[in-house]
Amino acid sequence: MPKDDLSKEEKRISEVIANLVEIYKCDLHSAPCFIQDVFDMKSSVFINKNNSVMQMQNSQTSNMPTPIFIQLPSQVYQNLTNTYLELLSSSKLPSIGEFLNNLNLKYNCNNIYAKFEDAFLEEEITVNTIKDLTDKQLQKLGVVKIGWQKNIKQAA
Repeated sequence: MPKDDLSKEEKRISEVIANLVEIYKCDLHSAPCFIQDVFDMKSSVFINKNNSVMQMQNSQTSNMPTPIFIQLPSQVYQNLTNTYLELLSSSKLPSIGEFLNNLNLKYNCNNIYAKFEDAFLEEEITVNTIKDLTDKQLQKLGVVKIGWQKNIKQAA
């Protein structure tokens, strides 16, 4: 903003602010601030030309650290560790053969699901992708009965 556009009062205010900025320079923040014993107050000044009102923003930051300690009972640590270990072990995917054999055991079938293993392996389908297969894709793999399709998708 050119100096010619400022009123006398605005020019005086800007000179005072410029002098204060030089006097109260904060080495910590490399910004103008008002320095007190414990706090730095960073300052920025805005002059709204339309309202002819000076606005000042201050933010305080303490130089003293404020540690936060949260103490949990030892049981919580044990439970968190056990839960983490369970998640690690459950995140390991079974092979297609293991998955299909488990379905045979679950539904007490005579190797109905195990016979699809070769088709799944040939198409390089993993257990985590089974739920995304369409009924048509499952039929292509030989899973032609609706009950078989539902059981495979639910177990995946």
